[in-house]
Amino acid sequence: MKVWQMILDAYNKEVDSSYKFDEIVPPTHGYLFGRNGEEAPPFYAKSIEGTNRNRGLFASRDIQEGEVVHDGTNSDVAFPDAMAYRRFVFSLPRRATCDITEWTWTQRLEQNGPMKIMLAINISAMLSTWQSTGFTSEDANVLPEPESEGSTSHLYYATRDIKRGEEILTDSTFRDWTNFAATDLGM
Repeated sequence: MKVWQMILDAYNKEVDSSYKFDEIVPPTHGYLFGRNGEEAPPFYAKSIEGTNRNRGLFASRDIQEGEVVHDGTNSDVAFPDAMAYRRFVFSLPRRATCDITEWTWTQRLEQNGPMKIMLAINISAMLSTWQSTGFTSEDANVLPEPESEGSTSHLYYATRDIKRGEEILTDSTFRDWTNFAATDLGM
């Protein structure tokens, strides 16, 4: 919990001192979403022993096809520019920096708008992509809205029924997730 708070504090110090993170649910337990932000997410994080990964998200209950599994509308943060992202990342300890760079993506927030550097600073950052798990893109069970090419949405839906305890997987190739050159970041 201390690491999460350090990351939140660094964002407030280096990027946006007025940004208010959801304090109702600790980041290690999730965030609130759904109707009026009253629901807990339908997943939990857990360690994955004996693999090259150390954690993932798993369904905390049965999830029906078409159900919203993640809504990042109010929890994903957009960096105003590449310098703000650099200040943020360089203010963190090395281990946290590695996690943050893995959890960062690029996305347009409005149709034909500028590409933004995005980050989820909560449990949803542990959503595994098939590229990081050794599964195939067909194994992805959570994706953004169907018309997601160039999508500006932060909503992820179950693409099929997901059983309680099953790992939540997504496919990051549907979107230009790593177009950091368009943000002047260049790594």
